[in-house]
Amino acid sequence: MSFLSLAPDSMFPGEHVVLHKNANAVIDVKESGLTQFAFDDLMWLIGMSGKEAIGGRCFLTNYRLVFTAHAANRLRGSFSVFLPSVVGVRNSSFAVTRKVTVTTGLQELTMVLWGVPRFIDTVRALSAGLGPDHVAHLVSLVLREPWKAGDGLKVAARLERINAALSLTRGTAEADLERLACMVANLIDGTFRRTDAAGVLGIVDLLHSARRAGDDWRAGMC
Repeated sequence: MSFLSLAPDSMFPGEHVVLHKNANAVIDVKESGLTQFAFDDLMWLIGMSGKEAIGGRCFLTNYRLVFTAHAANRLRGSFSVFLPSVVGVRNSSFAVTRKVTVTTGLQELTMVLWGVPRFIDTVRALSAGLGPDHVAHLVSLVLREPWKAGDGLKVAARLERINAALSLTRGTAEADLERLACMVANLIDGTFRRTDAAGVLGIVDLLHSARRAGDDWRAGMC
């Protein structure tokens, strides 16, 4: 995945870039989010000391927010935050520093960038346009090519493990998205960088959001 642009082979079918900006990113894993999933073996993530700003570029597409770190960082790589997973986006600017904070069920991503109001409005508009059918379609795209969600999923051994997890849902009428989310989350181990973990948790967030969207849709039909 290029720093300056998203390569066509890193994008999902039907995906296109809406905005792109230089940005510094700070990733924070939410303890409350991990606790609600009872991922006991993920609790080491909470112990990641301090917060480190990662310089790079932010791409906002019709499906997700993609952050790609530049080569000068100690922490490198890329990760995705899928729009159906976003539960909040706010202006967190302080003094002259322009910042936006994007919150999901598991993570909080703060980015230093220019044009915060437009960015927020665009995220909200794109997210609002994704109904249950769109979310289900996006899940199917991600499950077919999960490595596009972040560099942490490109390592062969991890791909083998994630493919084994995803294969359990193939051939079934309806995937158990909550169980699958747990299985994907448990792919994270102590060798993962923070950006790697963010990429995996991005998929977990999406799966949980898809299950919730399906429940809301079924409740509305009752």
